[in-house]
Amino acid sequence: MKILKLKSSIVRFVIFFLVLFFIFNPSITYSLISLKEEVEIGKEVLRELSSQVKFIEDIELVAYVNSIGQTLKTRGVDFSPFDFHFFLIKDNTFNAFSVPGGYIFINSGVFESINSEDELAGIIAHEMAHNLCRHIARRIETIKRMQVLTTATILAAILLGNPKVINAVGISSIALAQTKLLAYSRADEEEADRTGFQILSRAGYNPWGMVNIMQRLARQSNFAIELNYRYLLTHPLPQERLNYLILLAQKYTSNKTPVNLICPDKVYFKRLCIKATVLSTDPESLVPTYKEELETKENPWTRYALALALGEERFFKEAFKEMQKALAKLPKKPYFLLDLAELYFRAGDYTSALKIINNIKIPNPPKYGYQKIYSLKLKYLKGRILAETGDPYSAYKMFKDLESNPVLETDPYFYFYFGRICSQLGKVGEAHFYFAKHYEFRGDYFAAIYHYKKALSFLPKTDKMYIEAKSDLKKLNKSLKNVNPEGGSNYRRSN
Repeated sequence: MKILKLKSSIVRFVIFFLVLFFIFNPSITYSLISLKEEVEIGKEVLRELSSQVKFIEDIELVAYVNSIGQTLKTRGVDFSPFDFHFFLIKDNTFNAFSVPGGYIFINSGVFESINSEDELAGIIAHEMAHNLCRHIARRIETIKRMQVLTTATILAAILLGNPKVINAVGISSIALAQTKLLAYSRADEEEADRTGFQILSRAGYNPWGMVNIMQRLARQSNFAIELNYRYLLTHPLPQERLNYLILLAQKYTSNKTPVNLICPDKVYFKRLCIKATVLSTDPESLVPTYKEELETKENPWTRYALALALGEERFFKEAFKEMQKALAKLPKKPYFLLDLAELYFRAGDYTSALKIINNIKIPNPPKYGYQKIYSLKLKYLKGRILAETGDPYSAYKMFKDLESNPVLETDPYFYFYFGRICSQLGKVGEAHFYFAKHYEFRGDYFAAIYHYKKALSFLPKTDKMYIEAKSDLKKLNKSLKNVNPEGGSNYRRSN
């Protein structure tokens, strides 16, 4: 037994030594990992994160982040070897990071600290720049000889601050891993700053947005940074860098008329920020805070936030009361009615929810991106309501129309609800197909494989969905083989 423990300790020490050896001796590393390897690692990091964190389910917030990301990509990037994907993690701390292969992750807590879309675009553009410059890929090269799964596990653990997984491979200090393996060098940050400002400028965003948010973060104390601003642990902000950001903003400021923002409506933007804050934080702590604020000063926005928090705690009777009071004083905007309809839906009053939904007028055609976003939310919610009111056929048609929307391509919740609708209609093959998609994007490959196999057993072989399911099944099996080439059962299921 002692011999086994000694061998285990030796193995852990060797791995630990090799990682440190390559980190402190970058000159002897091998050539940069291939683009194909980056994409594979990115997918596995997404799977790891999906099994460890919760993603924001609210389709408006998800669509808003994706719309900004796609605007930056299509208008600001001349060429990208990756198809960028944007995800919103349910976490009230300020953090954003990118991983190889074009995967960008934003904590929902970011919304609590931003004052404009330009600031959010600046954060996303900066992370895209790190990806395009392949900064993390250079550091991953230090552990290239490890399996893709091991690499992805280490990355996910470091990004989430999970010391247990790091300890399992012999790196006992999470701070060491952050500062030496993933923390960007000054040269990396300057390159990402330059590239990020180019992306912002070409896409039509105000480059001063990036300066504003960074200056605001720089004023935070070290204690606040450790608690709520993990972004600064891997993106340090010394005065020299802040000065450099100001010079870049001056350089990229132009007299050109900027493109239309996704959300020029300041009321809608503030609404999204409040929703993100409520969804990111334990409502049990928010409710008394908002009530105390209202006792001191009446504010319809605080009352609106209280209504959302009460809804999250499922105190619907009180939530309706507070929402009605808030809407009586807030601007008369159609998207506020969506919040009221959603409250009724979550309370199980589908008739009232559907009545409100049917009375909401959507601009046709939408002039701004945000109008497309809340139109998407309306259709999504209406489809779910129809499925609950005994009209799954209409719900199926609505979800089928939504399926081609790029925002929903990697949204596991959409596929879950679509699978349930198909089950109601007796479309067993389609139901298994969508459930497979759901589990695939949740990171549970075993469940996804099961449902893909079931889908193949029900779908006609000539059906397009059959062909897609067969192809997806093949890719998943290949992924399992790549991350665990020796077989066995150490490929962890998601929780």
